[in-house]
Amino acid sequence: MSPRLAGLWLVLALLVSGCDAGTPGTGSASPGEQAASTASPTPSEPPVAALVVGDCTGDVDLSGASITGVPAVPCTGSHYYEVHGVIPVTGEAWPGADALGEQAKTACTASFTTYVGVAAEYSRYTSAYLAPDETAWAVPANRAITCLAGSADGGLVGSAKGDTLIFPVEGQCTGPQDVTAQALKVLDCAAAHYYEVFATKEITGRKPPTTAEEQKLFTSVCQQGFKEFVGVDVGKSKYEVTYFLAGADVWTKVADHRIVCSAGSPGGGVKGSLKGVKK
Repeated sequence: MSPRLAGLWLVLALLVSGCDAGTPGTGSASPGEQAASTASPTPSEPPVAALVVGDCTGDVDLSGASITGVPAVPCTGSHYYEVHGVIPVTGEAWPGADALGEQAKTACTASFTTYVGVAAEYSRYTSAYLAPDETAWAVPANRAITCLAGSADGGLVGSAKGDTLIFPVEGQCTGPQDVTAQALKVLDCAAAHYYEVFATKEITGRKPPTTAEEQKLFTSVCQQGFKEFVGVDVGKSKYEVTYFLAGADVWTKVADHRIVCSAGSPGGGVKGSLKGVKK
């Protein structure tokens, strides 16, 4: 593609409301236009049109109006987004940002569900897209919408394809847990954090656990697991135990049917693992 006609891509996000950390709730997807800064492509920032499904990227600036390239990085390393769909746009005339946004809302929403395996409302990934502006549209090869799945906070490792989890996994540390599941931040356990996931258990069956079954799971997996992990009963510890579990109202929509137990402090300030601290 000629540098003179490299063009700019509008960066837009399909913002979805989060899910409650303990009981995921429903959300709705709506496009929100945000501008990105203009920059010249570099060897590490290929033009958007060069991205294909399965590619992963570095940070994508969603605060400006347009961009010319996106930093490409290996999916096996830390990254921000992954391409889950490239949607061709037909026609000779530039359809305009609003029309592209409507097409992206429909096409990228469907692509996200197929690629990730669950709707964005019930995923830990955010859905976003890149669409050509009028300058980029002048090059026929640019006439496509690039759909992304990822996180504005970065830190993702591995592919989003088929990753239907919404809650953190064993060994991960997090920020405060009084937030929606999608807003929960995964932090470096070596740095200051709030909680550490120490146990999970997959719940089989098509029906959600009853209140009595949920309490039994909490006792056997979380409370007993806390004693084994921290080295002291939760009632005698300075730390508390929390858990995530999808609610009955969204059980059939959320694919993550695990009870996820964490140890930590609502005040934060925890550094390193709590394994064997015995306090």
